[in-house]
Amino acid sequence: MNELRIHTQIHSRYQVLDASGQLPFSIVFGLCRRSPADTDPRPLLLETAGSVLDVPYALAHGLLTLHEQDPEDAKQSLEVDLRRLNKVAVKEAECLSLPSPVNRTEHWRDAFTVYQCHVEVNGELASSLEPGKKYTLRLASEDLGVKRCAYSDRKQFVNDNDGRPSHDYEAIKLVNSKSTAGNATFKVVKSLPWPPRTETRMRLCPSDSPLTNARLSSNSALEVSVVNTSSDSITVQTRGHQRFLIPWGPFQPDPDADDDRMRIIDAAPHKPPTSSLQVVDSATGEVVRGNKQRGTGPLTDSNADRRPKVEDLVTLESGTPVTRKIDIGALVEGLVDGQYKIRMQSRGCRWWDGEVGKKVGEDGRVPAHLCGIAVPPLMLESPDEVELRIRDGKIDQSK
Repeated sequence: MNELRIHTQIHSRYQVLDASGQLPFSIVFGLCRRSPADTDPRPLLLETAGSVLDVPYALAHGLLTLHEQDPEDAKQSLEVDLRRLNKVAVKEAECLSLPSPVNRTEHWRDAFTVYQCHVEVNGELASSLEPGKKYTLRLASEDLGVKRCAYSDRKQFVNDNDGRPSHDYEAIKLVNSKSTAGNATFKVVKSLPWPPRTETRMRLCPSDSPLTNARLSSNSALEVSVVNTSSDSITVQTRGHQRFLIPWGPFQPDPDADDDRMRIIDAAPHKPPTSSLQVVDSATGEVVRGNKQRGTGPLTDSNADRRPKVEDLVTLESGTPVTRKIDIGALVEGLVDGQYKIRMQSRGCRWWDGEVGKKVGEDGRVPAHLCGIAVPPLMLESPDEVELRIRDGKIDQSK
């Protein structure tokens, strides 16, 4: 049987598997056709069931291996005995379509088809894992275990009126093209600390003082107010390197998940924290401001201490609004006259129970033992869309 090489990459969606099930967990696969011998211009349709993409089945049938990391030596691991999984059934059939590399214009790293296999916390696989331990999942060999594939523009395998497959399946074996496909490494935890609910509201209002660009504005500012709805105080980090659980794709974090730019409630007077704001043309729905790529903050030495400083923190007391008036002059500069909306994109913040600012050391930073990453972020987000009119190049608040 002929072989077709598929570039395959594996990663865990998060660095932890939450055994309570509150944080959904999956194994992420990236697949890309980039072999020089792959010259068929048609998409390749493949069935995921019974392949490496069917993670519990693949582990039970030797297509994937699971290793438990030695807690004393991270370089050492022991393969987990998964014989108890031998009764795992093939999951319900799903299909995946891989575009042809013929006439591809984008870089191959941007041409991966991404598939996520969700891991049920009440399933056989999760019941074989122990909280507190760290595991790594890998391909057992180059064989991807795909049972059915065909060159087709369709998105599903279908049967004809007689119940027979309408496709002629290809007599090819799909194999990984690289010596390694990466790995999915994760730690199992019993549960995770979850942030309390906050409410964020926005409105346009006169500013207390003229804005930076008085030529374009009419002394207007965006007022943002955040309220902690829980019964206890919390502390959030509003600038600097944010350390919390972020979702990953096959190679890197999801876009905007790893973003070190200032959050909207930062109190810095020298730079308006507008990175999470978008300006939308009300007539067309087009985003005309604020669609820039995510930022990672200023470059720092790899050995630099990235623990938050006390000035990077804001305390949200129970029921007490934290309000900021934000200069939006630079955000709207250059807009043609018309009607617009300002809306806020979700941004995550590292958070802690209580007032962490009182626990900083002599160096003015949060203690290291409080800076672990196994914490879901507190999301700053608002349902509000603030109406904004530009007239004669200025913000017009006349009714």
